[in-house]
Amino acid sequence: MTGDCRGALGRSPGLERIPPGRVLGRIGLCGWILVFLTFVSGCFHVPLSSNSAIRDQCQAIPPLEQGDVLVVYGENATAPEQSVIGTYFTAGCMAAFHGNTIGEFIKTILKVNPQPGRFAVRHLRDLQNEGGGDRAEADGDSILTRLKLSKQKVAMDRLRYAVHVKESFEAQVHVPLYASPFGIASCSNRTILEANIWDLPTEKFMGSFTVSAEGEFTLFAYLLHLVVFQDTQKDATEKMAGEIVERLTGLKPLENRDP
Repeated sequence: MTGDCRGALGRSPGLERIPPGRVLGRIGLCGWILVFLTFVSGCFHVPLSSNSAIRDQCQAIPPLEQGDVLVVYGENATAPEQSVIGTYFTAGCMAAFHGNTIGEFIKTILKVNPQPGRFAVRHLRDLQNEGGGDRAEADGDSILTRLKLSKQKVAMDRLRYAVHVKESFEAQVHVPLYASPFGIASCSNRTILEANIWDLPTEKFMGSFTVSAEGEFTLFAYLLHLVVFQDTQKDATEKMAGEIVERLTGLKPLENRDP
């Protein structure tokens, strides 16, 4: 009688019904479900406008005339360095960096121009590759010498203004606590574009102005990812392009409707 009671008390009905192998199988199944949810979890992006500012040091600029050409050149910012581990735990908050701001700047000028065809926009590199005309003058202080352009080419191609754009980009991580598919990550981005403008026929410096844009990249993730971000490079580029068009045409630029 005593032996029966001990046997009954020592047995766990739940453990008898679920063999250890089945328990491990269920744990493995839950793991695969979690992996599957990681891959299929949705991601919602909420774009916001960056906080931007303009510092003006430009004099009055005569407007472009029909058939004039605007020459654009400059330096793109260097991508911020981040390790593979840093990229993972910050949800790639620096990965939104794009390195062709000068090219996008040229495209945006054309998109926001309220009078299409009034003027053309050329990259300095393309003009230099074309050659033609006499050689640039030997004066080391001349803007034409620095750009490797001749007065003959300026007159022949109707090159009116040259715009040099220099970009700088800064990123700082605030919260690196993301591990897919959970967590939070946050970092701040800042883009500064400085434009210097020259009148090519007279080789006169017309002044400069600077556009800065600041914003945050924040991600909240609990299977479902919510990303709130401000694309400072895009916002600064659009702001700069709009200012250039307004100054060089005297007209209000169009709104860039690209997503």
